Amino acid sequence: MFEEAELTEQFTALLDQQQQAADHYETVAAQTSDPQMKHQMEQVCREKKRHIQLTQRLLEIVD
Repeated sequence: MFEEAELTEQFTALLDQQQQAADHYETVAAQTSDPQMKHQMEQVCREKKRHIQLTQRLLEIVD
C-alpha cells in the first residue's frame, strides 16, 4: 500500500509539472509571431498533452 501511495504522489506531482509546461508552451505559441517557433511550440505542447494523458492513465492503474 505504501508503494502505491508513493507512486500516486509522484505521478500527481509529475502531472502538475506537465500541465504547467503545456500551459507555458501554449502561451509562448500564442505570443510568438515567428511561424517556425509557433509550429515548434505547438508541437511540444501536443507532446506534453500526450504525456499528460499517459500520466493520467498511470494514475488510474495505480488507483
